[in-house]
Parts: sequence; structure tokens; C-alpha cells
Amino acid sequence: MRYRREMLGITQEEAARRMYISVSLYRKLENGERTLSGDRLEDWCTAIDAPVWMLEKMVSLAMPKISTLARGAWPPRLRQEDLDHLNVLPFPAFFHRFPEYEVLAANPAALGALPWLAPAPPDAERPVNVIEQMMTVPEAPEVLVNWDTIVHRLLFSLRVLGPGVVAPERMAEIIETCSANPEFERMWSTPVSEDLYNDSAILVRNPVNGELISLTMRVYNAYHPQGCSYQLFMLTPRLPGTPTVDPFVLNATGT
Repeated sequence: MRYRREMLGITQEEAARRMYISVSLYRKLENGERTLSGDRLEDWCTAIDAPVWMLEKMVSLAMPKISTLARGAWPPRLRQEDLDHLNVLPFPAFFHRFPEYEVLAANPAALGALPWLAPAPPDAERPVNVIEQMMTVPEAPEVLVNWDTIVHRLLFSLRVLGPGVVAPERMAEIIETCSANPEFERMWSTPVSEDLYNDSAILVRNPVNGELISLTMRVYNAYHPQGCSYQLFMLTPRLPGTPTVDPFVLNATGT
């Protein structure tokens, strides 16, 4: 709540006015001294114009039995059915724990395209982390043409969504590893615009022939069957000329 309010440049008094509550109550909500009810959460989202990605965190903290951002576990507990589904996908795909972006599983297409994101063996002390690899593996900025945008978005997600969700010691490990990269401090401390956050384009340079490959990034949560506690991250071919932040378009009927 404090992060969003300060990002918008408004005072606690103004936030309270928009929520139609007293300043003292707002301060208690922002300081974690009072629990956000469903109605209060809805009022806050309206008052502060919260984007969907921030709303998801607010729901996970206020009503953890309904929604949670912390998906997956280490060592990974993966259903064979889910692994079969992952492995038959023809494009690079991973199972992630979010929002820290731990790699739980990867299909053959992902291992061939991005071998440095291969998951760690189950008996490893900690999982392979997408953000850590992006910041420390030399091949990452060489292969990913828009590496800066991708990593900035990942770090912003961790910074905003991580506290209260990711274990503090794991947050500290990721930050310590990434801080070895001279670009870390800039990315960690700089906000990301809505357009940049929603940019779904991944530009890859073929290391063999230098060809530029455009991909679209998508993250999916399974709603059926229930009980899939990890996110599916997939890269698919992107048509030439598709804008990086694609506006909604009318369908063939004009509706």
C-alpha cells in the first residue's frame, strides 16, 4: 500500500479521503496494524487505481486461503501428469515458482534454447533462479536482445511482490547474487512503467547465424485440474510487426 501510494505521489490523507475512511484507520491499514477486509481491499484498489499484478499480491496477503503468490516448493513436488503436459509442448516452457522465479522444471525445447536455465537436481541445496541466471550468466545478454527490459521487469516484480511472500533469507540470497552485476542497483531502484511491465516480447539472437527471433512470453496458472501449485511460463513464435505492447483490437464482427 505504501509503495503504490508513494509511487503516485499522494499523501496518506489523500489516500484516506479516496477510501472514505479516517486518516488514523488508513495509517493502521498501511502499517499492517489492521487487517484488510474484502470490502476495504476493493475500496483501496479503486482509490489507488491498482493494476492487476499488484491486486494479486494484495489479495494473497489479505486473504491467503483464496489466493497465494507463493507457488511451488523446493525440492519440487511435481505431478507426472503436469510433467507430461510440459514435455509435449513444442516451444520452450518451464514450471516456475513465483514471484522469485525459481525454475522447477523445463521441457526439452527450453533446455535446447536456454540451457543455462535448466533446473537444478532435486537434491540441490537451492533451485536455479531465473533472475540470478539472467544477471550472472554471460550468455544471457548476448542471446536476449532486449535483456535489459526483461531483467528490469523481473527485478521489479521481485521487489514489489516479494516482501511478505518470499522468505526473507531467499530474497537476501537473490539480491546478493544479483548485486555482482553493475546494472543491478539501477534496475532494482528504478520503477517500471505499466507498458514496460506488460511488454510480452522476447527478442532472441541465434548464436549460430545471428538471426533475430521474436517470441511472445506468456505465464499461465492452472485452474483445471485444481492443485497445480506452479506457474507455466512459455515462449511462442511472434509474428513480425506485432507491437511489443499490443492494444486490444476489434474482432471480425466489429464488437
